[in-house]
Amino acid sequence: MTTPSLSADTPRGRMYRLEPDGPLMYPSITTVAGMRAKDFLQGWYATMASKRALEMYAWLDRNPARAAAEISRVTRDRWGTQKRIAAAAPEYTRTAADFGTLVHAVCEEWGTSGTRPDAAQIGAIAEQMRTEQGAFAAERDPRALISRAEVRLDGYARFLDDFQPEFLEVEQTVVNHTVGYAGTTDAIVKIGNTVLSADIKTSKKVRGDYALQGVAVCRAELLLDEDGGTREMPDLTGAFVIHLPEAGGYQAVPLRTGDAEFEVFRSLRAAWSFEPDDCALEPAQDPKDLLLSLLRSKGGIDALS
Repeated sequence: MTTPSLSADTPRGRMYRLEPDGPLMYPSITTVAGMRAKDFLQGWYATMASKRALEMYAWLDRNPARAAAEISRVTRDRWGTQKRIAAAAPEYTRTAADFGTLVHAVCEEWGTSGTRPDAAQIGAIAEQMRTEQGAFAAERDPRALISRAEVRLDGYARFLDDFQPEFLEVEQTVVNHTVGYAGTTDAIVKIGNTVLSADIKTSKKVRGDYALQGVAVCRAELLLDEDGGTREMPDLTGAFVIHLPEAGGYQAVPLRTGDAEFEVFRSLRAAWSFEPDDCALEPAQDPKDLLLSLLRSKGGIDALS
Protein backbone atom coordinates (compact mmCIF):
# COMPACT_ATOMS: atom_id res chain seq x y z
CA MET A 1 0.00 0.00 0.00
CA THR A 2 1.50 3.28 -1.14
CA THR A 3 1.02 6.71 0.37
CA PRO A 4 2.98 9.33 -1.57
CA SER A 5 5.97 10.13 0.66
CA LEU A 6 6.23 13.65 -0.75
CA SER A 7 2.75 14.61 0.49
CA ALA A 8 1.37 15.47 3.91
CA ASP A 9 -1.91 16.62 5.43
CA THR A 10 -2.06 20.23 6.61
CA PRO A 11 -4.81 22.48 8.03
CA ARG A 12 -5.29 23.75 4.46
CA GLY A 13 -5.54 20.31 2.91
CA ARG A 14 -3.05 17.86 1.50
CA MET A 15 0.15 19.39 0.13
CA TYR A 16 3.24 18.17 -1.71
CA ARG A 17 6.94 18.80 -1.35
CA LEU A 18 9.25 18.57 -4.35
CA GLU A 19 12.02 16.60 -2.66
CA PRO A 20 12.30 14.36 0.42
CA ASP A 21 12.27 16.41 3.65
CA GLY A 22 11.81 19.61 1.63
CA PRO A 23 9.19 22.26 2.42
CA LEU A 24 5.59 21.69 1.43
CA MET A 25 5.17 23.69 -1.76
CA TYR A 26 2.02 22.87 -3.71
CA PRO A 27 -1.57 21.90 -2.83
CA SER A 28 -2.73 18.52 -4.04
CA ILE A 29 -5.04 18.14 -7.00
CA THR A 30 -7.84 16.84 -4.74
CA THR A 31 -7.37 19.75 -2.34
CA VAL A 32 -7.70 22.27 -5.18
CA ALA A 33 -10.68 20.49 -6.73
CA GLY A 34 -12.29 20.43 -3.27
CA MET A 35 -12.43 24.24 -3.26
CA ARG A 36 -15.54 24.03 -5.42
CA ALA A 37 -18.71 24.86 -3.48
CA LYS A 38 -20.75 21.80 -2.50
CA ASP A 39 -24.02 23.29 -1.31
CA PHE A 40 -25.75 19.90 -1.56
CA LEU A 41 -23.64 18.64 1.34
CA GLN A 42 -25.45 20.89 3.82
CA GLY A 43 -28.68 18.99 3.30
CA TRP A 44 -26.88 15.65 3.44
CA TYR A 45 -25.15 16.56 6.71
CA ALA A 46 -28.53 17.49 8.20
CA THR A 47 -30.08 14.24 6.96
CA MET A 48 -27.29 12.13 8.46
CA ALA A 49 -27.54 13.97 11.81
CA SER A 50 -31.32 13.56 11.98
CA LYS A 51 -30.97 9.88 11.05
CA ARG A 52 -28.60 9.31 13.99
CA ALA A 53 -30.94 11.17 16.34
CA LEU A 54 -33.84 8.95 15.24
CA GLU A 55 -31.67 5.85 15.74
CA MET A 56 -30.96 7.00 19.30
CA TYR A 57 -34.69 7.50 19.87
CA ALA A 58 -35.42 4.05 18.46
CA TRP A 59 -32.91 2.56 20.91
CA LEU A 60 -34.87 4.13 23.78
CA ASP A 61 -38.07 2.64 22.36
CA ARG A 62 -36.47 -0.83 22.21
CA ASN A 63 -35.03 -0.54 25.72
CA PRO A 64 -37.75 1.08 27.88
CA ALA A 65 -36.22 -0.18 31.11
CA ARG A 66 -33.01 1.78 30.38
CA ALA A 67 -34.67 4.81 28.83
CA ALA A 68 -34.85 6.92 32.00
CA ALA A 69 -31.15 6.47 32.77
CA GLU A 70 -30.16 7.19 29.17
CA ILE A 71 -32.31 10.34 29.01
CA SER A 72 -30.73 11.51 32.26
CA ARG A 73 -27.25 10.91 30.86
CA VAL A 74 -28.04 12.81 27.69
CA THR A 75 -29.45 15.70 29.67
CA ARG A 76 -26.30 15.93 31.78
CA ASP A 77 -24.04 15.76 28.71
CA ARG A 78 -25.90 17.74 26.08
CA TRP A 79 -22.72 18.95 24.38
CA GLY A 80 -21.38 15.42 24.06
CA THR A 81 -24.68 14.23 22.61
CA GLN A 82 -24.73 17.09 20.11
CA LYS A 83 -21.20 16.21 19.02
CA ARG A 84 -22.16 12.57 18.58
CA ILE A 85 -25.16 13.47 16.42
CA ALA A 86 -23.20 16.03 14.37
CA ALA A 87 -20.41 13.49 13.77
CA ALA A 88 -22.71 11.15 11.83
CA ALA A 89 -21.80 12.51 8.39
CA PRO A 90 -18.02 12.84 8.97
CA GLU A 91 -17.89 9.32 10.40
CA TYR A 92 -19.75 7.92 7.39
CA THR A 93 -17.42 9.79 5.05
CA ARG A 94 -14.35 8.47 6.87
CA THR A 95 -15.65 4.90 6.74
CA ALA A 96 -16.35 5.18 3.01
CA ALA A 97 -12.93 6.76 2.41
CA ASP A 98 -11.18 3.98 4.35
CA PHE A 99 -12.91 1.35 2.24
CA GLY A 100 -12.02 3.21 -0.94
CA THR A 101 -8.40 3.36 0.19
CA LEU A 102 -8.43 -0.40 0.80
CA VAL A 103 -9.76 -1.08 -2.70
CA HIS A 104 -7.19 1.30 -4.19
CA ALA A 105 -4.40 -0.43 -2.29
CA VAL A 106 -5.51 -3.88 -3.40
CA CYS A 107 -5.83 -2.77 -7.04
CA GLU A 108 -2.40 -1.14 -6.78
CA GLU A 109 -0.94 -4.41 -5.54
CA TRP A 110 -2.57 -6.18 -8.48
CA GLY A 111 -1.21 -3.60 -10.92
CA THR A 112 2.37 -3.86 -9.66
CA SER A 113 2.51 -7.63 -9.08
CA GLY A 114 0.36 -8.72 -12.00
CA THR A 115 -1.50 -11.16 -9.74
CA ARG A 116 -4.87 -10.72 -8.09
CA PRO A 117 -4.50 -10.47 -4.29
CA ASP A 118 -6.27 -13.23 -2.38
CA ALA A 119 -8.39 -12.90 0.77
CA ALA A 120 -5.37 -13.22 3.06
CA GLN A 121 -3.57 -10.39 1.28
CA ILE A 122 -6.66 -8.17 1.42
CA GLY A 123 -6.96 -8.90 5.14
CA ALA A 124 -3.29 -8.06 5.68
CA ILE A 125 -3.67 -4.70 3.93
CA ALA A 126 -6.80 -3.93 5.97
CA GLU A 127 -4.97 -4.83 9.19
CA GLN A 128 -2.06 -2.59 8.21
CA MET A 129 -4.50 0.26 7.67
CA ARG A 130 -6.09 -0.42 11.04
CA THR A 131 -2.72 -0.39 12.81
CA GLU A 132 -1.18 2.59 11.05
CA GLN A 133 -4.20 4.80 10.36
CA GLY A 134 -6.90 3.68 12.78
CA ALA A 135 -9.10 2.56 9.89
CA PHE A 136 -11.99 0.10 10.29
CA ALA A 137 -12.09 0.62 14.05
CA ALA A 138 -15.85 -0.01 14.06
CA GLU A 139 -15.65 -3.00 11.71
CA ARG A 140 -16.97 -6.00 13.62
CA ASP A 141 -16.69 -8.61 10.87
CA PRO A 142 -13.34 -8.60 9.02
CA ARG A 143 -14.57 -11.37 6.73
CA ALA A 144 -17.47 -9.20 5.57
CA LEU A 145 -15.03 -6.38 4.86
CA ILE A 146 -12.85 -8.70 2.77
CA SER A 147 -15.94 -10.01 0.96
CA ARG A 148 -17.02 -6.46 0.05
CA ALA A 149 -13.55 -5.73 -1.27
CA GLU A 150 -13.57 -8.92 -3.35
CA VAL A 151 -16.79 -7.81 -5.04
CA ARG A 152 -14.97 -4.68 -6.22
CA LEU A 153 -12.01 -6.81 -7.35
CA ASP A 154 -14.37 -8.96 -9.41
CA GLY A 155 -15.43 -5.82 -11.24
CA TYR A 156 -11.82 -4.74 -11.64
CA ALA A 157 -10.97 -8.14 -13.10
CA ARG A 158 -13.71 -7.71 -15.70
CA PHE A 159 -12.32 -4.28 -16.61
CA LEU A 160 -8.84 -5.75 -17.07
CA ASP A 161 -10.20 -8.53 -19.28
CA ASP A 162 -12.34 -6.21 -21.40
CA PHE A 163 -9.90 -3.31 -21.89
CA GLN A 164 -6.51 -5.04 -21.61
CA PRO A 165 -4.68 -1.96 -20.26
CA GLU A 166 -0.90 -1.77 -20.23
CA PHE A 167 0.19 -0.13 -16.97
CA LEU A 168 2.88 2.47 -17.67
CA GLU A 169 2.79 4.02 -14.19
CA VAL A 170 1.07 3.02 -10.94
CA GLU A 171 0.36 5.55 -8.16
CA GLN A 172 2.44 8.15 -9.96
CA THR A 173 2.82 11.71 -8.70
CA VAL A 174 2.64 14.52 -11.26
CA VAL A 175 3.45 18.22 -10.90
CA ASN A 176 2.64 21.48 -12.65
CA HIS A 177 5.03 24.29 -11.72
CA THR A 178 3.33 26.92 -13.85
CA VAL A 179 -0.01 26.70 -12.04
CA GLY A 180 1.46 25.32 -8.82
CA TYR A 181 -0.02 21.97 -7.91
CA ALA A 182 0.85 18.30 -7.60
CA GLY A 183 -1.11 15.09 -7.26
CA THR A 184 -1.05 11.34 -7.66
CA THR A 185 -2.97 9.44 -10.30
CA ASP A 186 -3.90 5.82 -9.67
CA ALA A 187 -2.45 4.74 -12.98
CA ILE A 188 -1.27 5.87 -16.37
CA VAL A 189 -2.29 3.20 -18.84
CA LYS A 190 -2.01 2.48 -22.51
CA ILE A 191 -5.13 1.08 -24.13
CA GLY A 192 -4.50 0.29 -27.75
CA ASN A 193 -2.32 3.16 -28.91
CA THR A 194 -3.83 5.69 -26.49
CA VAL A 195 -2.21 6.81 -23.22
CA LEU A 196 -4.67 7.79 -20.48
CA SER A 197 -4.86 8.70 -16.80
CA ALA A 198 -7.04 6.23 -14.88
CA ASP A 199 -8.53 6.72 -11.42
CA ILE A 200 -10.40 4.06 -9.45
CA LYS A 201 -13.57 5.20 -7.69
CA THR A 202 -15.81 3.27 -5.29
CA SER A 203 -18.35 6.06 -4.77
CA LYS A 204 -22.06 5.51 -5.34
CA LYS A 205 -21.84 7.27 -8.69
CA VAL A 206 -19.31 8.99 -10.92
CA ARG A 207 -19.55 12.71 -10.23
CA GLY A 208 -18.89 15.22 -12.98
CA ASP A 209 -16.44 17.15 -10.83
CA TYR A 210 -14.02 14.21 -11.08
CA ALA A 211 -13.18 15.87 -14.41
CA LEU A 212 -11.33 18.58 -12.48
CA GLN A 213 -8.96 15.95 -11.10
CA GLY A 214 -8.62 14.32 -14.50
CA VAL A 215 -7.80 17.52 -16.37
CA ALA A 216 -5.23 18.49 -13.74
CA VAL A 217 -3.37 15.22 -14.34
CA CYS A 218 -3.61 15.62 -18.11
CA ARG A 219 -2.18 19.17 -17.91
CA ALA A 220 0.66 18.26 -15.54
CA GLU A 221 4.15 19.14 -16.74
CA LEU A 222 6.33 16.44 -15.18
CA LEU A 223 6.27 13.10 -13.45
CA LEU A 224 7.62 13.51 -9.90
CA ASP A 225 9.27 10.49 -8.29
CA GLU A 226 9.57 9.93 -4.55
CA ASP A 227 13.29 10.76 -4.55
CA GLY A 228 12.49 14.20 -5.95
CA GLY A 229 13.62 13.33 -9.45
CA THR A 230 11.47 14.28 -12.40
CA ARG A 231 10.73 12.60 -15.70
CA GLU A 232 9.03 13.66 -18.88
CA MET A 233 5.25 13.72 -18.69
CA PRO A 234 3.70 11.44 -21.32
CA ASP A 235 1.26 12.97 -23.76
CA LEU A 236 -2.09 11.95 -22.31
CA THR A 237 -5.09 11.83 -24.61
CA GLY A 238 -7.45 12.13 -21.66
CA ALA A 239 -8.61 10.70 -18.36
CA PHE A 240 -11.25 8.23 -17.26
CA VAL A 241 -12.68 6.66 -14.13
CA ILE A 242 -12.80 2.95 -13.40
CA HIS A 243 -15.98 2.88 -11.34
CA LEU A 244 -16.36 -0.14 -9.06
CA PRO A 245 -19.85 0.12 -7.52
CA GLU A 246 -21.08 -1.70 -4.43
CA ALA A 247 -23.39 -3.93 -6.48
CA GLY A 248 -20.45 -5.27 -8.47
CA GLY A 249 -19.33 -4.95 -12.06
CA TYR A 250 -17.59 -1.87 -13.41
CA GLN A 251 -17.98 1.17 -15.61
CA ALA A 252 -15.23 2.85 -17.62
CA VAL A 253 -16.34 6.49 -17.59
CA PRO A 254 -14.48 9.02 -19.77
CA LEU A 255 -14.03 12.52 -18.35
CA ARG A 256 -14.16 15.81 -20.19
CA THR A 257 -10.68 17.35 -19.91
CA GLY A 258 -10.69 20.37 -22.19
CA ASP A 259 -9.67 24.00 -21.82
CA ALA A 260 -12.91 24.93 -20.03
CA GLU A 261 -12.36 22.33 -17.31
CA PHE A 262 -8.74 23.38 -16.84
CA GLU A 263 -9.73 27.03 -16.55
CA VAL A 264 -12.09 26.09 -13.70
CA PHE A 265 -9.27 24.18 -12.02
CA ARG A 266 -6.91 27.16 -12.41
CA SER A 267 -9.53 29.41 -10.81
CA LEU A 268 -9.90 27.03 -7.89
CA ARG A 269 -6.12 27.02 -7.48
CA ALA A 270 -6.24 30.83 -7.21
CA ALA A 271 -9.08 30.53 -4.68
CA TRP A 272 -6.95 28.17 -2.59
CA SER A 273 -4.23 30.85 -2.33
CA PHE A 274 -6.71 33.48 -1.15
CA GLU A 275 -6.18 34.48 2.52
CA PRO A 276 -9.47 36.06 3.66
CA ASP A 277 -8.22 36.98 7.14
CA ASP A 278 -5.70 39.37 5.58
CA CYS A 279 -8.47 41.36 3.88
CA ALA A 280 -9.95 42.88 7.05
CA LEU A 281 -7.56 45.75 7.86
CA GLU A 282 -7.00 47.66 11.09
CA PRO A 283 -9.88 49.98 12.10
CA ALA A 284 -9.52 53.54 10.77
CA GLN A 285 -9.14 56.38 13.29
CA ASP A 286 -10.52 59.14 11.06
CA PRO A 287 -11.54 59.78 7.40
CA LYS A 288 -7.96 60.45 6.29
CA ASP A 289 -6.72 57.24 7.90
CA LEU A 290 -9.57 55.36 6.19
CA LEU A 291 -8.61 56.71 2.76
CA LEU A 292 -4.91 56.03 3.27
CA SER A 293 -5.59 52.50 4.39
CA LEU A 294 -7.75 51.80 1.34
CA LEU A 295 -5.15 53.26 -1.02
CA ARG A 296 -2.36 51.24 0.58
CA SER A 297 -4.40 48.07 0.21
CA LYS A 298 -4.74 48.75 -3.54
CA GLY A 299 -1.12 49.75 -4.00
CA GLY A 300 -2.09 53.36 -4.71
CA ILE A 301 -0.48 55.18 -1.80
CA ASP A 302 2.02 56.83 -4.17
CA ALA A 303 -0.87 58.83 -5.64
CA LEU A 304 -0.90 60.96 -2.47
CA SER A 305 2.77 61.85 -2.64
